[in-house]
Amino acid sequence: MPSTLAVHTLGQPMGIRISFVALAMSLVLLALLLAAPGLDKSWGTSNFHFYVVSAASLLAAGTCVVLVISARSIRQTRILFLALSFFSLATIFSVHGLATPGHLIHDPTAAIVRSPWLASLAAGFFASLSVLTIPRIVEQSRLRLPEIILLVSVAVVGTYFAVSLTAPNWLAGFPTEREWFQHLLTGLTVALLCFAAWRYLDSYLFTRLSSQLAVMCALLFLAEAQLSMDFGRIFQYSWWIYHGLFFIAFLSILATWGLELLRAKNTSAIAEAIAMRDALTQLNRGRSSHVVDLANQIENHDLDTFRHVDRVAAFAYLIGHDMAFGSSRLRRLVLAGQMHDIGKIGLPPYILTKPGKLTDEEWAAIKLHPAKGWEIVGRAKALKDIASIVRHHHERFDGSGYPDGLAGDDIPLEARIISVADTFDALTSERPYRPVMSIADAEGELLRASGSQLDPNCVERFLKLLRSGKVSLKRRTQHVAEAVA
Repeated sequence: MPSTLAVHTLGQPMGIRISFVALAMSLVLLALLLAAPGLDKSWGTSNFHFYVVSAASLLAAGTCVVLVISARSIRQTRILFLALSFFSLATIFSVHGLATPGHLIHDPTAAIVRSPWLASLAAGFFASLSVLTIPRIVEQSRLRLPEIILLVSVAVVGTYFAVSLTAPNWLAGFPTEREWFQHLLTGLTVALLCFAAWRYLDSYLFTRLSSQLAVMCALLFLAEAQLSMDFGRIFQYSWWIYHGLFFIAFLSILATWGLELLRAKNTSAIAEAIAMRDALTQLNRGRSSHVVDLANQIENHDLDTFRHVDRVAAFAYLIGHDMAFGSSRLRRLVLAGQMHDIGKIGLPPYILTKPGKLTDEEWAAIKLHPAKGWEIVGRAKALKDIASIVRHHHERFDGSGYPDGLAGDDIPLEARIISVADTFDALTSERPYRPVMSIADAEGELLRASGSQLDPNCVERFLKLLRSGKVSLKRRTQHVAEAVA
């Protein structure tokens, strides 16, 4: 029987189909109601409106809270801006609910009319910022720019909330009741939301991480809600659709993230998936300088192999150099060493850090990572030429490896080199399931695996380098920067 983890991975393309069907159905329903006014009946009460808007606002606030708790640092600008998108929508849209006549405010005011338009616009603005490539100086600045952006944004949104409830007609001159202005706001808001959704879809197609798909769907639901807000008839079905879409957008994202947290058993899984978006997109555009960023994110996913990929790349470089590889081939080898475990993206951290023996289900999930890595790098312009190396780095010289059971010279030489480097680093690094092995014992293990798991020629060359002192375990990443430059 296939493992649930394997089914989760293999079934993800179905998730995107279901998402687009749900999005299409709501759009078709809106178009039908607008095209057939006889079907667009009056419905609902002020009390119902108050509770629906309040519930949607609370869900948006909950989404913001989950994202912030999941984040390692608010200095990650992608996390910061996406959190601000949800926060601004929750806060400003809540004014729309609280200003419902008969509750905190007894008469219709400008606050109830203007707030949903501004809520959607603010959400789209911050969501689009979350997918832009922000200069590193913003995150690394001593001026603490991310913190300043957060404080200023929260202060502005909080001020709007307070002023709108104490002086609810202060925006009476804001022309949201004029049709031309409504269409202008709708065009701008939908453009911002769709741009952000497209970029999250782009990342999802690389990684198949459900957290990114959930954000994409939520943003598109909000874009559809904006259309209902603009063209729907007040207190008729077509108008209520936008309230329902707000609710569905955040209910779906919280449900998806909740399932992801249960699967990953790690609260940081959500933020890591969102933060990964930028490096992947830049790689797809051929910007290989972002390889290091992505390698760092792979390391963050599995803290117990900290700097593992850099060490593997350095060992592989030394073996390739000893085999007289040219500079371009050495560069490819180093990139493959850094990216060889990219397929582990999305694997539950508890599996990667489990101190005991893996179950059959967990082992089946682990064995999927070379093929998944091959799919990911095959979509990135900067990494296409290392795809076969990534796919075959767990093949065994005797043909008993995975995913394809290749043997001997059928395994790419670079993959055989990385297999030796990967094995040695694993043996000489502390892991949850065993202590560090001495260099002498690690040499013995390499010799025992030579001819079965590992290529004898690659093992021989590496041991020669090790015994000659050319492999320094204290300074073993010094060649990486030179090779990828």
